[in-house]
Amino acid sequence: MSTLVEKIVNGIRHDILSGHLRPGEALKQVELANRYGVSPIPLREALQRLQTEGLAIYLPYRGALVARLSKSEATDIVAIRNSLESLALRIAVPGISEQQCLHLERVVQALEAEPPPEPAQWMAHALDFYAILLAHANRPLLLSTIHSNIKRCILYYAQIVKHMPEHDSNLPGWRGLLVAIRDRDTERAVLMLQTRTESYLGLFLKHADVD
Repeated sequence: MSTLVEKIVNGIRHDILSGHLRPGEALKQVELANRYGVSPIPLREALQRLQTEGLAIYLPYRGALVARLSKSEATDIVAIRNSLESLALRIAVPGISEQQCLHLERVVQALEAEPPPEPAQWMAHALDFYAILLAHANRPLLLSTIHSNIKRCILYYAQIVKHMPEHDSNLPGWRGLLVAIRDRDTERAVLMLQTRTESYLGLFLKHADVD
């Protein structure tokens, strides 16, 4: 992705996640081009990229719109996360190196920072986590698919962050997952992953203002 397109993607993503662009709002190319000071060609590429992240949708006769995340979509995202990321743990944990664990430690510190990372930062850290986890597994398709799904999580995570103070901090977090990985306890790591994702899904379904 070119530097200009990346700048546009980051700008629109920030405006969507901060609420400056509301769910269902039209992403009018002339207005966006003026706002970001760019030409239509990189803007169209940026909108396509945002569609792959689930932040924008394209409807015939209406053009690009800010996406709405439904409860069924959030449920699917979590089901896919549990399947793919559990598979990654089962592949990687038995042969994980201490160097990988040290790298994961730095990522976990960023993921569990207070206050919680902004959604775009969370996505970047989560992508790093699985890139490090699978660094020696020779499973590029699995890693690519996990990355694609994590990018689809960003709208979902943005809703979760709003309700973090109401969340039970005793539930497994990234730190507990890392301890299980260090112990080479694959099934405990999988259980912690799935407990956390299901917990956050419950929080989303309870509070999120979605269909």
